[in-house]
Amino acid sequence: MTFIKTTHDSRFGIDNFSCHAPAGFDGVKTCNAYTGDTDCETALPVLCVNIDNSPRPAYPVIDPGCTSCAMPYWFYFGWGRGNVASTTPVKASQFQTRQDVDAFCTLTFGTGWIVESWNEMSKWISGMGGADGLTYSGSEWTANADKIQSGGWGFFAYGNVRNDTRLWMHGPLDQSSTCWAH
Repeated sequence: MTFIKTTHDSRFGIDNFSCHAPAGFDGVKTCNAYTGDTDCETALPVLCVNIDNSPRPAYPVIDPGCTSCAMPYWFYFGWGRGNVASTTPVKASQFQTRQDVDAFCTLTFGTGWIVESWNEMSKWISGMGGADGLTYSGSEWTANADKIQSGGWGFFAYGNVRNDTRLWMHGPLDQSSTCWAH
């Protein structure tokens, strides 16, 4: 399964990632978290992450007015809790297990780097953000760790990866969307 960088916010040095490609993207428009969206023989960068539990920066989170969204809108704009980077393009079929992909990220970027995972990528607190982004950011994020929830179809993280291609990531644990075994 794949995700794509949709925007970069230079104020905070963060990228926004989504299942859905931005308008004008020439390629796979949306991910498929259930059965996968891209042939495993396709060479794409792997989206790697180093989770250091950084507090959420004050990026704005504003209700987009989604009438078909199944979850509260914060769910779609979660915080990735660290840094992301992308590898050179590789075929996902070269990996047998998630551990193989984690090892590839570690070899490429160093200790602590693993493949981004659907089940771990996004953390959010109901009411976070707002137009100024301040609610539940910085030390307020850390102080309210007991309110943090998991999940989402998008997230922000520190980094500035390429935005011209989709990126391999690890899919949901209960689905068959990943080219390698869980």
